[in-house]
Amino acid sequence: MKKSNKQRRAEIKARRLERAAASAANLREKDVRLPQPDFGFALGCEPADRSVLEQYNNTYGVLPAFYVARPFTCRDCGAEELWTAKQQKWWYEVVHGHIDSRAVRCLACRRARRERLRNTGPGANLLGEQTDRLRALGATKPNARAVAEVEAALESKWWSLRVVAIQTMARWGGESNLAKLHELMTARPAGGRRYFAWERVAADAAKSALMNRERWP
Repeated sequence: MKKSNKQRRAEIKARRLERAAASAANLREKDVRLPQPDFGFALGCEPADRSVLEQYNNTYGVLPAFYVARPFTCRDCGAEELWTAKQQKWWYEVVHGHIDSRAVRCLACRRARRERLRNTGPGANLLGEQTDRLRALGATKPNARAVAEVEAALESKWWSLRVVAIQTMARWGGESNLAKLHELMTARPAGGRRYFAWERVAADAAKSALMNRERWP
């Protein structure tokens, strides 16, 4: 009997959860995220940028060398979910979540929670509101006020907001904005020195934004 797409997705998810559960068991026995040559990469994990983690995490523990997928149970609905290595890298190194924090809600419940926060009044989700504002500006013709907002966002303590500002500049286009994006790309350092952490993220964001310009409406 031919399986439906829903059944195949469920089987793939089950296999991923099974593999993640095995990795989690290894983590309980021995923290495999600590420096061990080739082991983490043999598992298909994501390497960690310790220069970023050191800058935004005040912890007495040893920072991970890489991330491994972690299974978890959603706090709200009880669904069995998987926190992937890529999602962890984004959370710890772009959003700057604390290294001891963990995923507790599935995607559907996170979206529902964000919607509830939006409905509690202005300022309840300031970062989300600023992000939405920047994305909306990207779909309009820039004026002096919009340019000022983007420039302010580029100085934000939230790197994720800076990345959206870079995307907005790419959507606007224009000689000046495109020149700034190319400057960010060429400023990407080759080494891993701590104070160059944002420059690497900015260069990658600028490169991605320029590549995706034609895809945006």
